[in-house]
Amino acid sequence: MRRLLLVAAAFIFCRQAVAQDSFSLDDYKSLKFYGIDFAPAQVVGAEEGASEFIEAFGGINSLFLSEPEKYIDPLAEHLKIRISDVKIEYALKSIETIDGVELKVAKAPARPFTEEELSYTLLDLDIEPSDGLGLVVTAGELNKETGYGTYYYVFFDNKTMEVLDVWPMQGKGSGAGVRSFWTRSFSRTIAEINPTKFYQAK
Repeated sequence: MRRLLLVAAAFIFCRQAVAQDSFSLDDYKSLKFYGIDFAPAQVVGAEEGASEFIEAFGGINSLFLSEPEKYIDPLAEHLKIRISDVKIEYALKSIETIDGVELKVAKAPARPFTEEELSYTLLDLDIEPSDGLGLVVTAGELNKETGYGTYYYVFFDNKTMEVLDVWPMQGKGSGAGVRSFWTRSFSRTIAEINPTKFYQAK
């Protein structure tokens, strides 16, 4: 059901216009990281059951608290900004809404998520407003056939919940087990972060 609403949101959801080329991490001293929202994800070509993925999604988010030196510290280093807080409770709550029937699909999605759709998923997390910059990663296509996972780094204003910028990233998974494979997929997107590249692309 959520995916149907997500597609509909591309047409009916309106948000304030943002001067995208004005966004720069250099304008902020720190950010709050809200984990990975796996609720919009679509799994392609995997033999494991939906319940195994849902359990793994929660486990991946928990790693951000239990092993920050492997994920949070490198994320801050590559973004060149201090991560002041890690709050995964919203992502964990979102994972609970995943419909196992809709999670696994026979073929890859026809297109990537639009910024309007990502704005909708951000609001759907119902994050409590605060000051400063926020970052949530939205999972898209998790394709076991190719081995790649697609993730959208969604930067937003914590007070208005307005999307400031979106960085689409891909990482190749490896390792045994659902959690290990897709954790590695995400962690490899961290290694590919180059803020200068995104600024210049605008």
